[in-house]
Amino acid sequence: MFSLHECGKSIGYPDACQLKQRRIIHDLEDMRYIVLAILLTIQLCIGCGCDHQGPTPVNLLSSVDSTPPTLLKISSLDRQSALLVFDEPINQDTIQLQAKGNQVASKQVTKASLVIAFKDAMSLSEGLPLQGRAEDLRGNSISFSLLLWAKNTNPPSLLINEISTKGSESNPDRVELYVTNRGNLGGITIYAGTEQEYTDRIIFPELWVERGDYLVIAFSKGEIASGTYCSENLAGLSANNGCLTLAISPQWDAPLLDAVIWGNHTTQTYDGFGSKALLGQAQLIAEAGHWNSKEANASINSTDSTATRSICREQLRDTNSLDDWYICATRNASFGTKNSEEHYED
Repeated sequence: MFSLHECGKSIGYPDACQLKQRRIIHDLEDMRYIVLAILLTIQLCIGCGCDHQGPTPVNLLSSVDSTPPTLLKISSLDRQSALLVFDEPINQDTIQLQAKGNQVASKQVTKASLVIAFKDAMSLSEGLPLQGRAEDLRGNSISFSLLLWAKNTNPPSLLINEISTKGSESNPDRVELYVTNRGNLGGITIYAGTEQEYTDRIIFPELWVERGDYLVIAFSKGEIASGTYCSENLAGLSANNGCLTLAISPQWDAPLLDAVIWGNHTTQTYDGFGSKALLGQAQLIAEAGHWNSKEANASINSTDSTATRSICREQLRDTNSLDDWYICATRNASFGTKNSEEHYED
C-alpha cells in the first residue's frame, strides 16, 4: 500500500482497523438518534406533562349517530290529516305507513315533521289505528303503533253541572253536562280521573247539541233512565275523594273543557286526597287552570252528599273553585233538568 508518514501518522488509504473504528462510531451515532426518537415518542404519548388525551376508538365511534328518532308529538289537523313530530329530521323516501280501515293518500316531510293525509275522513268518536316506520338521515329507524283521534273543529262549550258519587240501585252514580254553546259532541270525553290515569270514561258519539241541552251519563249500574248515556265500565265514581275531567277528545294531550274535584276533608293520607293517583290528578287539573287550588281542603266537600242529595253547580257559575258548588236538599237531585235551588242544611 502506498502511504506517507507525517509526525508519526500514516497518511493514505485507511487500514482495516480504522474502518472498523469508524463503523463503530457511526453505529453509535445511529443508536443515539434511535434513542432520541424513542424518548421523543414516549414524551409525546405522555403528553408533555399536560392532561390532554388524544382520540381513542371509543371517542371516534361515539361521534357517529346511532340513535333512532323519537316521536315527540301526535295531533290531528282536521278529520282527514294528522301531524307527527320527531326529535330530528327524517327521510321521506323510506317512510312506511299503514292505517287500518283507511288509506294513506299522501305524506309530506318537512325536516322533523310528517303530515299524513288520509283518503277518507276519520270518525270523531273512534280512533284510527296507525302503524309506521321512519328513519333519520343516517338510516336509524323507529317503528310505531298508535291510535289517532280526529280533530273536532266544531266542539260545543260544556260545563259539568251536577254529580252523584254515592249512588244506589235506583239512583246510580251520574254526571250531568250543560251545553253553553252548540256544537258537535263527537269525541268529547269525560274521565273519572284524568286521561293519564282514570277508572272509567265515556267518549261521546257524533251528535249536534244546542245551547241549553242537558246530557246525563250513568257511571254505575242500576235503574238507568231512557236517554241516559253510559260510561264504558259502569265502574262507579269515587264516593268520598275523586275528580272528573272533561276533554275535547281522547287524545292524550287534548285540552280540557272543564274539571271538578271533591273530597271529604277528613282524609289524612296523601295530603288529604286519600291516594297518590288523586293527588297527582288534582295537581294536573290545577296546573291546567281548571281548579284554583292544589290543596285538598279546597275541593268540594262531599261529606253530606247522598244518592238523592247531589253535588250541584250554583246557577252555572264557573270560577273553578268550590264556591261554584253546593249540596242540594234530600230527594232534590235533578239530573236532566235545571238544578234545584234548595240547598241541604245540616
